[in-house]
Amino acid sequence: MNHQVPSLKAALGRLYADLQTKQIRGVVPYQVFRSETEALGLSEEARGRLATALTAMKLPIGEPPRPEADQAPVQQRAASPRTETARRLLERFADTAGMVDARALEGVARLAGLSMAEAKELRSGVQVIPPPGSNTPVPDPRDTVGGTSQSVPASTAPAAEGSLERAVTAARRVLIDDRFLLRPAKRILGADEEVGLTVLLRGGVRNVGIEPADEDLARLPPADERRRARDCLILHNLGLVHSLARQFTEQGLEYEDLVQSGTLGLMRAARKFDPSMGNKFSTYATTWVRQMIGRAIADEGSAIRVPVHMHEVMQKVARAERALLSRGLPTRAADVAVACDLPVTTVDKARRLSRRTDSLDRIIGDGVHLGDLIEARTAIPGVEGAVVDALTETELRAAIAALPERYAHIVTRRYGLDGEDPATLDELGKDLGITRERVRQLEVKVRPVLELAFTDPAGVPYLTLRRMLTDRQVTAASSNAVQAITKDRANRDWCAGVNALQAFRQREGSRLPEPDHQEGDFRLGQWVDEQYENGGPDGAGLPTHRRIVLESLGVRWWQPPAPPTRGRPLPRPTPPAPAPCLGHPSAPDTER
Repeated sequence: MNHQVPSLKAALGRLYADLQTKQIRGVVPYQVFRSETEALGLSEEARGRLATALTAMKLPIGEPPRPEADQAPVQQRAASPRTETARRLLERFADTAGMVDARALEGVARLAGLSMAEAKELRSGVQVIPPPGSNTPVPDPRDTVGGTSQSVPASTAPAAEGSLERAVTAARRVLIDDRFLLRPAKRILGADEEVGLTVLLRGGVRNVGIEPADEDLARLPPADERRRARDCLILHNLGLVHSLARQFTEQGLEYEDLVQSGTLGLMRAARKFDPSMGNKFSTYATTWVRQMIGRAIADEGSAIRVPVHMHEVMQKVARAERALLSRGLPTRAADVAVACDLPVTTVDKARRLSRRTDSLDRIIGDGVHLGDLIEARTAIPGVEGAVVDALTETELRAAIAALPERYAHIVTRRYGLDGEDPATLDELGKDLGITRERVRQLEVKVRPVLELAFTDPAGVPYLTLRRMLTDRQVTAASSNAVQAITKDRANRDWCAGVNALQAFRQREGSRLPEPDHQEGDFRLGQWVDEQYENGGPDGAGLPTHRRIVLESLGVRWWQPPAPPTRGRPLPRPTPPAPAPCLGHPSAPDTER
């Protein structure tokens, strides 16, 4: 006997697996069950107990065939066209397990005009979903993978699944009831129904803790129960989206666009909602719907895109202004800043960004665009302007070609100079194998160098940039010329002298400072004399980038005249008066 028990268990295990593969619409035919169990030598009583146990394990067994006396009328009734038509129509209302609701069965029988005998025959050939209060087991399609049941005995399921099972039963009832409602979205779901739909969406009680992925849900067919549960949960909560979308009108998007963005947030909430947390679905979904609508307004609500974090600041400032107006208080920038706990500069920036922008192509009426009503104050650029623009673009490309390879790639892709759309920091980081922050740092370093090359008043940008990058003083300091120039320009004394000279030139015009002049606490005259002394007569003693900055601020170097060419007697030229220069010992003191 000890050797027979394991063999019997193994035989029952094989029988259970074979019957799972031979289900027809969720039910094992009785003839198949009888033929599979005859090899075990079971009696009719034992076969009945086995069928009851398998049904409890969610593997229902079909009814045994009727005697010949009762079967003849049934075969005669099944041949009627009305019964066959009703059976095909009833298949449309069957779920994934092949079961139909009792109301659907009665409705199809009335629609087909079946008699009582024909309705009884139709009922005998289908599996009817039992009412919620009954103890009849219901085949659970969520536990099937590829048509093969993965059920386990109910005794092995945790005790906490009882409430979830009741919620799943209520959710399946909602899926059935929605077929008979004209406007199912008007129905408000209860807590058990929301939990049950979420459990069905996640694939059953055993997968309730696993969040489904968007790709997995997209691959499901429309008739799958998980897909239907997701759609049902979204459909019954569309009212929440409409109520929240009304709060964001007149912010740059149409009401339909707001509802569409809110529905996307609702879909994400349905996927991420965890019923075990104890929250209502509407409470959880409100955050996602608001977030998606806010991002849509920030991305598409205006012609000029505003960052999401700045859009939130703008909304905060607008709410504070409305609150102050409702209380009869002034809405000055300082008052709003106090109410929002923000700096005054941030409030001013938020107000500037809140100004409405409109498109000149917007149709006013009768085919008239907004641009047609605005007077054109800018003339069409002439040929000279087009040529100048072309030359500037050519010079820019030539200057970029003089940069190191990595800097040239960043500038070209970042500003779309290769004809493509401007690349983001993330895209450039992937191309170069570095982080987006490192790309931003390299861009910050190379941009002032390019700007300085184009501000040289006496040179071609390409040649100026080449001289800057190949300067001996720069290359001796670092192998990375761009980084060395950026570091040298950030020198504290140099920055203080340049800023002081700029302030002096803006106030005094073309006049140069005296040797003892002080600009604030900075000795500007002495600093300029030091630059003349370090640069020499022609400024060659200074790095090229420093010389360009000084020349752009009005500093002129004194250069002696070139000697006459040998072989051609030329009159002895009178040396011209050199340009006024600051602090140079050989320069005439004309303006001091």
